[in-house]
Amino acid sequence: MDMLVEKLLDSDAVPRGSVFDAQHIAIATVHSVEYLVSWNHKHIVNEHKREHINQVCREAGFQPITICTPIALMENIQMKEVPEKHPEFDPETYTDPILEECYRIKAELSAKFKTLDEFFAYVRALEEEDKRNGIKYVAYDPSKRTPPEKSDDDD
Repeated sequence: MDMLVEKLLDSDAVPRGSVFDAQHIAIATVHSVEYLVSWNHKHIVNEHKREHINQVCREAGFQPITICTPIALMENIQMKEVPEKHPEFDPETYTDPILEECYRIKAELSAKFKTLDEFFAYVRALEEEDKRNGIKYVAYDPSKRTPPEKSDDDD
């Protein structure tokens, strides 16, 4: 995976300062993920960068993945659901189950908490209870990130 990250950065398919973006692409590619969904139009979903990214992946011996926005993914899924294949599918009434679950959770939280401050106080109380029960919370600081050790499998 590290080799693909370096190739993406060295070829300028992903700018050198965007290591995390290159890592996301490499992880998805190496693991043959069908879709990498992102709102990052600057380095990942950028129409001009996508073909360059795919070319670098092919040259490195990997099958390129589909890089798209959530909206494009939903359109792609809907286009695959043709009536001949799934007669019960109606694009006019189709709802994505994951999106529906997000809406359900949002409605549930909105009913339970009247303000964001109430919600944040609830989350802080849960964190404190977890800490009392021995669960450790560690703040993530990307500036203190150490690169993973290179293994023989990465070549």
